[in-house]
Order: sequence, then C-alpha cells, then structure tokens
Amino acid sequence: MAIDPYKRRQQRLDAKRGARPTDDDTELGLPPGLPRFGRGSKFLLAASIFAAVLTIGAVFWDRESVKRADGPDPGNAAQVQLGRSLYFAHCAYCHGDALEGKPGWEQTFPQGGRPATPLDADGPAPVRSDKALFDIVKYGGQPFSPRGYRNDMPGYEHRLTDAEIWAVIAYMQKQWPEPVREERKALNR
Repeated sequence: MAIDPYKRRQQRLDAKRGARPTDDDTELGLPPGLPRFGRGSKFLLAASIFAAVLTIGAVFWDRESVKRADGPDPGNAAQVQLGRSLYFAHCAYCHGDALEGKPGWEQTFPQGGRPATPLDADGPAPVRSDKALFDIVKYGGQPFSPRGYRNDMPGYEHRLTDAEIWAVIAYMQKQWPEPVREERKALNR
C-alpha cells in the first residue's frame, strides 16, 4: 500500500515540530500537531475573550455618548479627545496650538478683521456661556458682530455635527484652570 504524499509531508512536519499524534486526536478526527489546551489555558482564553468584549463595549459606549452630547463635559475623556483632534484639524491654524490666539487681537478694529482671539482662560471665551460659544462656532462670528463689522470667524454648521462642536468646546474648557470652570457655572444656568 502506497503512502499518500500529503500524509508523508505532514508526518515530516510533525516530526520537525516534535508533535506526536495521540489516540484521542485520531478518534476525534483532529489532525496531529494541533496545540491542546489545559484547564489553565482554557481559563486564560475565556478571560481574554471576556476582557476583549468588555473593552469593545466600553469603547462603543464612549463613542455613542459623545455622539449624543448636548453640552460640553470637560470630565469626559472621550469627548475631550475627540474635541482635541477636531480642534487641531479646524481651529488651531487661527487660534493657536495652545489656544493663545494671534497677536494684536485686543486692539480696536472699527471695520473688523481682528486677528483670532485666544480661547485660553485669559481670553474672552471664558466669559461667554456654553450656548454662546456653541453658536459662534456653529454659525461663525458675523451674526454676533455689530452692523458694518467684518468678522473673519467662519461657521462650522456644515462641517461639524453639533456633538463635534460640543466636543471642541469641552476640549477648550479642559485646558482652563478649575477655578475658571467653577466660575462659569453661573453663566450656564
């Protein structure tokens, strides 16, 4: 009886690996050389799968809560992280990497065209309510400027969702000191 070339090749590979087929393997129809799990390994495998499912669920929950945001929450790490990435993609060019704004923003510009204001705790942003900040980001600065004044702040109504705008505001507020955030609570009532 001739030996099948595939089986001969498999036997050579098994011999190199040091695998020895057992009677249990052949009775179950398992190919020889597969790893076998003991009790400890099964527990580790089950715990790893459980941890992976739990982690995926937590990430999904965080993302869903950020998508449903109806206000800034500087304590929500997922919202702040999303806001950080959006800030650097859309806002940092004008307002600076450290929310510092452009030099000369505090000067008087009767016709408008003032440089970007700082968004840090020293600028005008902390004295505005969350709703006012949201409206300025969403609709741009022009609707909130005096007649005849040219405001260069663009609106992001068609580029960012409401939840993404709240995330940017949450990122800004996370950079402010805690006393400034506490003082602002009266603005948002």
